[in-house]
Amino acid sequence: MFDLLFVSYIYNRKGMSKIKKLINYYLLHQYPDSVRQEFADWFVSEQDFEQKDTLLCQEWEDIDVQPNKLQSRRSYEAVMSRIHNKENKAHRMALVSQMLRVAVVVVVALAVTAIVGMAVNRSPRLEWKEVYTQRGESRTVELEDGSTIRLAPGSRLIYPTAFTEDVRRVYLSGEAFADIAKDETRRFVVAAEQVDVVVHGTQFNIRAYDSNSEVEVMLLEGSVDMQTKNMRQNRTMRMRPGDFVKLDKRSGRLTCENIPKDMFEQNSRSCNLTFINSRLGDIAVQLERMFDVRIIIDQASLAEERYYSAFVNNESLDRILSTLEQNGKMSYRWNQGEIHLYIK
Repeated sequence: MFDLLFVSYIYNRKGMSKIKKLINYYLLHQYPDSVRQEFADWFVSEQDFEQKDTLLCQEWEDIDVQPNKLQSRRSYEAVMSRIHNKENKAHRMALVSQMLRVAVVVVVALAVTAIVGMAVNRSPRLEWKEVYTQRGESRTVELEDGSTIRLAPGSRLIYPTAFTEDVRRVYLSGEAFADIAKDETRRFVVAAEQVDVVVHGTQFNIRAYDSNSEVEVMLLEGSVDMQTKNMRQNRTMRMRPGDFVKLDKRSGRLTCENIPKDMFEQNSRSCNLTFINSRLGDIAVQLERMFDVRIIIDQASLAEERYYSAFVNNESLDRILSTLEQNGKMSYRWNQGEIHLYIK
């Protein structure tokens, strides 16, 4: 890994750890061109993740600058240029997210999110749009190829105004129901944090919130490949109609079960709620998005309890919580505008 002369030079310096040396030399541009791609691959991997995270925080605290707007913009553009990687777009998305905490020291005058920066830099030929939904809000986006994507509350979608490449690609953070127009010459890719869903023409639901412990994909029609990424062991799973695939982001475990299509179809199209072997912690966060409330789980062990429930009649929050209460060991109470979940 990395250019041998570069690594030898860094590792023979004194006073800093190997990881800190690599990060510092990269941020200071003191590396050969051959290192850039390998650094990006290493940086977004899970190898030494905690150490890299800690050292980046230290970099942020140690830098003392008072940038003006011009300096900020130049610094931002320099960082984005260095992590721009046409060969591996998935890695670039993760890399931007990780590097932002260091970059923010010199770009405080720019209110730019990591995911927007990734999309804008991906291809200068395309115009990109960003759509997001607030808590309690849903929204349908129509793409230029005839595809439609319905966003659930608390979701974000980045997409081009026109698909000019061999692959039709959009970026999602959150949950969406996708009805993808068929195109035999160009596959469609929904890229999320830990997975890519690769399709030709189909209907499916994907739940891929950053804050959730699991990524879920439910296929209604057609055929898709769910591909994991940025995991220790990446896999590809071919899905059939009725397949419900779940990726546990903590363990990397990938599971699949087939459920009746009718059970899920109505909920997916209308952004109602379906929980299939879902952790209560993830359910609570989903309810916060849907109803714009704050939910607190009083015991950590309760957050790990799993539930099967489907709500198809626009049930109220109290009705949903009462149903969950009957199906498990959880009880709930309102306290000063907040909801507390606790063990019975």
